[in-house]
Amino acid sequence: MPRTGILIALALLGALFVTPVRAQTPRAPLIAITAITIDAEIQAMIDGIQDSLAERGYRPAENIEIEVANAEADPARAVEIVREFARRDARVVVAITTPSIEAALEVETRIPLVGAGLSLDDAAHYTNDRRRRPLTGVASGDTHGDQFEMIRALAPDTRTVAVPLDPSGGDIVARLSPLTAIARTLDLSVVPLPVSLRQKAVSNTIRELDPASSALFLDLDLLPGAPVEALAAAAGARGLPLFASTEDSVIRGALAAMVIEPHDVGEQVGALVALILEEPAAARAPFERARASLMIVNQEARALIDLTDDEPFTDDARRSIIDWADITGPRPRVKPSAPEEPEPLGISSGAEAPTPRARPPAPRF
Repeated sequence: MPRTGILIALALLGALFVTPVRAQTPRAPLIAITAITIDAEIQAMIDGIQDSLAERGYRPAENIEIEVANAEADPARAVEIVREFARRDARVVVAITTPSIEAALEVETRIPLVGAGLSLDDAAHYTNDRRRRPLTGVASGDTHGDQFEMIRALAPDTRTVAVPLDPSGGDIVARLSPLTAIARTLDLSVVPLPVSLRQKAVSNTIRELDPASSALFLDLDLLPGAPVEALAAAAGARGLPLFASTEDSVIRGALAAMVIEPHDVGEQVGALVALILEEPAAARAPFERARASLMIVNQEARALIDLTDDEPFTDDARRSIIDWADITGPRPRVKPSAPEEPEPLGISSGAEAPTPRARPPAPRF
């Protein structure tokens, strides 16, 4: 056989044994979620992250990989977990609660970090301290805007909101200024309602409030240890609705409160993660404030709102859930314990403080 023929034959024979090169399927991006421990509220947050990602088209086994790691209350383990996620080239690390965030920040990596379960003050500290690290997330701050929107929704004729506070706590105007600025955007005015915890009395200025256009708003950050039952009695005697900032206050006599729901925080975090996947620069956006999205109402509020309406707010971006502040029955959240009966508070209007969760007495004329 001529030499040329031999070479051609060898080339054809070699071609038969060449393994064809196949295009590798790109690996789905890994979203790592770590928590120092996992309880019911953190699990609800994780569920919210996954639900939010799914709503945006990111589903496990299709186009994304989600892995959750529990550090089991071990800070050193939390650091190793993040190191392992970094070695696996995670696209985003979500760290829930401050210990997990601090553990993630110990690992030298450029992987975007999304934090949750921390305060806005802590978020600002981490952001300033780690300027070169892609860091963002959802943090808890005041919910005054959400509370005032609730007041407008449940009591639309309200024009004046009286805020109970103890004058001995310092400059009243300075303490009310954050609320005043937010209320102004909703055409509401804020006035103080002095309450002396030392003298166990509420100011007679409560008599000056017009029940047709006024409401009370109790913020426990401004009045820690507030006698909620007594304030509810005083408000009831004057025909004034009492709103609050916590679920516990509703159980103790306030009409309603907007509270932060862990699942909805998770949905906010999931939306951030999806945005980072699409626009990596979003990893350096400022922390978002956790929205108060769960409305807790008591039986007295039934006359104020159509409970068949799942959305009493005009803001389409807000999703609220109506539920009852009750010790018994199914609830979507962990319930607070029933409060102990506080010491009685003398009310200048003459109303007596009822026992916890009792109906305020009828007004006396």
